Amino acid sequence: MKRGKHTLDQILVEAPGSSANLGPGFDVFALAFESPTDRVKLTAGKSGPPFVKMAKVTGLGVPKSSSDNAAAVVAYVMAKELGVEREILLQLDKQVPIGRGMGSSGASAAAAAFAMNELFDLGLSADEMIYYAGMGEGATSGSRHYDNVSASVLGGFVVVKPGERPSAVRYDPPQRLAVCVATPIMEVPKRKTEYARSLLPSTVPMASFVANLSNATMMVVGMANKDISLIGRGMVDKIVEPARKKMIPGYDSVRSMAIEAGAEGVCISGAGPSMLAIVDKKKNDPKKVLKAMTAGFKEGGVSSRGYVTRVGEGARVVKGS
Repeated sequence: MKRGKHTLDQILVEAPGSSANLGPGFDVFALAFESPTDRVKLTAGKSGPPFVKMAKVTGLGVPKSSSDNAAAVVAYVMAKELGVEREILLQLDKQVPIGRGMGSSGASAAAAAFAMNELFDLGLSADEMIYYAGMGEGATSGSRHYDNVSASVLGGFVVVKPGERPSAVRYDPPQRLAVCVATPIMEVPKRKTEYARSLLPSTVPMASFVANLSNATMMVVGMANKDISLIGRGMVDKIVEPARKKMIPGYDSVRSMAIEAGAEGVCISGAGPSMLAIVDKKKNDPKKVLKAMTAGFKEGGVSSRGYVTRVGEGARVVKGS
């Protein structure tokens, strides 16, 4: 298949936000949300050297410069490396909150990679789209990590093998699994992900390493067996969350109160400050768990907002013409 073939004039792609790490799966696990989502619209312009122009940005606000925008970076790199000799007009509708641990840059980067593949009939595999989406993530967060973008491309629960050429495997979570996301209303550091990574320990006790390996394995087995209780029991991190929880007022209260209200597992969502809980909605009410989480933040001295969603699908074409 010839890459760079112009088959469409325009395409609109939607990709979901996501939660990375999920406790013990640092840089390896991620879960796609049903909502919120980002939308990227690409229009193929005149022939010539690869060029991406930011035509319009709506929603929650992102850099309008093409050099600072994850979606624009992805579109340009793909055009340059894969022989797309076109001017590309890019419109972005941003609904995934920025800097809150919901994979915001990953969602728009994944949407752009998927849109480029579809618009120009590039014939890329999912892993190749993840690779290019990671470049956009790196441009905005300071380092390429592929957990969020993998979930936004593939949907479901993903296990990522990082490296120069990443690969990812998707699992479909149980249908009855509900996701509660609660976000404290607070200022976060600039380049928050970099700051959160700076808090990580330089050495890890063997006991903590073994505990995390055991818990991560439980989560994967739980996903494979559709066992929400097992997934939740595995969502305990002995390495990263203890170092990062000081960033989140009320962390301990949110966790304990959510479990008491019926959550099967609770963790920091990505690099925070949002927190995530999973609930078996046949056993407990997700709205009750979310209410407990917001009460936990209140005990920590901050107000919060949140919502209940489900595990979402990956990037998809909304409209092509």
